[in-house]
Amino acid sequence: MWDKTRLFSLKRDGCTEIVVHGEIVVHDGNRVIFQTRDSLGQYPMRSLLKPFQFLATGIHADSVTDLRYVPCLGSVSASLAQVEQLKKWYGEAVHSKFLSKLKFIPNYPSDEESRVYFKNKKEVPSHYFHMCFSKHLAILEACEKNGWDLESYNEINHPYHKRLIEILARLLDLNLTEPKTVVDGCKLPSPVLSLGEMAKLYQRLAQAKPATDLKIVQQMMLNNPMWIGGPDRVDTLLMQKNLSLIAKEGADGLLGLSILPNSKYLNGLGIVVKTWAGYHPKLAALALAPLLRELHLNPVEDYSPDHEITYHYQPFKKEIKKVFDISPELSEKIAVWPGDVGFRRNVAMDTLKGNHMTLSSFETTVHVGAHTDAINHFEKTTQGIESHELEPYCGEAQVIHLKKTRGTWVEKKDLTGKNILSRRVLIRTDSFPDPNQFNQDFVCMSKEAIEYLGEQGVVLIGIDTPSIDSFASKDFPAHHATVKAGMNILEGIVLNGVDEGIYSFSAIPLRIQGADASPVRAVLTEMVN
Repeated sequence: MWDKTRLFSLKRDGCTEIVVHGEIVVHDGNRVIFQTRDSLGQYPMRSLLKPFQFLATGIHADSVTDLRYVPCLGSVSASLAQVEQLKKWYGEAVHSKFLSKLKFIPNYPSDEESRVYFKNKKEVPSHYFHMCFSKHLAILEACEKNGWDLESYNEINHPYHKRLIEILARLLDLNLTEPKTVVDGCKLPSPVLSLGEMAKLYQRLAQAKPATDLKIVQQMMLNNPMWIGGPDRVDTLLMQKNLSLIAKEGADGLLGLSILPNSKYLNGLGIVVKTWAGYHPKLAALALAPLLRELHLNPVEDYSPDHEITYHYQPFKKEIKKVFDISPELSEKIAVWPGDVGFRRNVAMDTLKGNHMTLSSFETTVHVGAHTDAINHFEKTTQGIESHELEPYCGEAQVIHLKKTRGTWVEKKDLTGKNILSRRVLIRTDSFPDPNQFNQDFVCMSKEAIEYLGEQGVVLIGIDTPSIDSFASKDFPAHHATVKAGMNILEGIVLNGVDEGIYSFSAIPLRIQGADASPVRAVLTEMVN
């Protein structure tokens, strides 16, 4: 549901101004131990891939104090000091050798001070200023050492990328022979992985074993936070505030963390957040603040003091959602419309009577219990229940309480005072209290009420009575009004004990050819956020 994607809100004087959506995943090396959504999204890994892209070059730094390769592991801001150092490390010989092979487009530094400085000096965009400059040089150096083609180093079938995929597959314990990839902003292939897989990779970085290339990468990042990002960059700030943490900003809302092993998490943790607001790393860091505090780490919290912040998730807390079964139990006791076919189950075989299986059939009206009407129930048409679209029967639904005198109608005026918030509306009248006892004076819907709901964009109307029209009706004005409004009908639901509000809803009809209705199992799930 949409609300499960909300990470936090910023309010000004109680009025919501900003809502940040996305998802967070925590992996302990064996499994995902926390996630803010029920399912895991898949995204291009983009710049979160850099530590592993360097690993795939096969270049072995002489020691963790060799800084020449550290920028390959980060997305360097190209501050004035960084640019000066880069030019010292990558001298003219190296620069001229690979310059013509670089696939990315030269640009200006992402560091504001540096960008203004070089623009004022009338300098043109340079490869040195690009966040991925060092990484590309390392890949080209690896190509030269291994005898690989330099011109095609950015193509997915290049030996370098095959090696990268092999490394990712080994770290993830997965078969990644042909992973889906996209072309990154720097023109390199970027695999599309689930957020859980990205978090597992960062857990592997946290747990890197001694005397391995991955351990060297880990130590290079830990020891040089300024070269992973730069001044005022979120990943650099997080590492400066937490000595047992590696942070790496990614493109378009990604932020990855490696939490080193500790007494509670012996294998360390991998954490990845994806905010759905593009590249706003401070929002990604802000989204992680409650989680980092829970881990006794120091967050980076940068937002206006005029705002108050509300988080919509609780770290490591399993949400308890109440589920309401709003369908009456079907048995021979269930009341059906007078004169219609009652429910009867016929047992052909029974394990309790010595048979090897239980086998049964049933006979009943299709308008039994909680059910949805097809158009051919009241219109001259061949459109049976199998022709109905399923989308109206699943999604968010709003429960509305209306206390009406028995035998009366829900009028338009009863609804105009309500704020219609959902495309599916379920009316609780409490006028048909016992599904096993048919009373004819239930509350129904007026034609005008149906028309009003249609004007509000409602696609399904549900009611806790046997019909949206009165018992005595023969012309079914409310039913006919639903056709013009493009609305589906759900009748016979049980809303006892269900409060007003928005719920996750499902009531899927059976695909019965030509049927004038179908029983449903109608369910509401509380939306915790």
